[in-house]
Amino acid sequence: MKPLATISLASLVVLMGHALADDSPSQDSAHQHKPTIFVCGDSTAKNSGVGKNGNPVAGWGTSIAAYFDPAKVTVSNVAHAGRSSRTYYDGDWPSVLPQINAGDYVLLVFGINDGTTLGGTGDETRQRPSGQIQHSYGWYMAKMTTDAQAQGARVYLLTVTTRNIWTNPKVKFTDGTPLGELPPDYDAKEDRIERGTGGGRFTQWTKEVGARLHIPVFDLTNDCADVYERMGREEVNKLYSDHNHTYVPGADVVASSIVSGLKGFKDSPFIPLLSERGLVVPVADAKYISDDRQGEKQD
Repeated sequence: MKPLATISLASLVVLMGHALADDSPSQDSAHQHKPTIFVCGDSTAKNSGVGKNGNPVAGWGTSIAAYFDPAKVTVSNVAHAGRSSRTYYDGDWPSVLPQINAGDYVLLVFGINDGTTLGGTGDETRQRPSGQIQHSYGWYMAKMTTDAQAQGARVYLLTVTTRNIWTNPKVKFTDGTPLGELPPDYDAKEDRIERGTGGGRFTQWTKEVGARLHIPVFDLTNDCADVYERMGREEVNKLYSDHNHTYVPGADVVASSIVSGLKGFKDSPFIPLLSERGLVVPVADAKYISDDRQGEKQD
């Protein structure tokens, strides 16, 4: 019988070192823990094709990726053109929710297409002729929020996207284009942009959902509206194909506005994830930020 092989202490140390190295997390494993920002919305967040002047249209959820460092975070634009809070919850949410993991972020914005959704934020329901039970706008927003939170994600609400719809006491507009010649007494300083679909109701309802659930809300509606009024109607009108849909430069303006809001939240977790382009975006004014999270350690 052959004698048992012997091994030196030095050799044993080397072998143990190799074993420990094999058990250490691989680069692929570390990559799997990179968080994802999910963009959940409608065509204002995700759009494609060409606009009325032949140039490409896009949603802000596409443009916002450039403001984040892809080595640190993935931006997943799971928005769907034409969706309301209800139709997104019924049609898209069942496939989106399983993709959301602990440590991810969810940006939630609806309202543009919610004209037929039951209004308010309560638990009232109504039954469609098909027998389907419909809930309120606020119910859908709250339900998607708590669903994502149950997955371990952090949810941030954005109020409804500003539309390119203007008014002036002296002029009638189609979106941002005057009907006929401008009168001699026209004053561009009196141009005002719409501040929220439905007379601002969806903006207010989104804030109410955030307050009830103690989650952060960025008033995208009024932040963007203020940006647009400083730019002026004629310049803003160049950014839009119609009253809802932005060309690529317009999508970038909205994305920049949203990044400014994300930077403004208390102890914002988004700042370490930003690219150089995102880091230079100014922080939004505090008046656009609602953040009354309770009992949660911010990191």
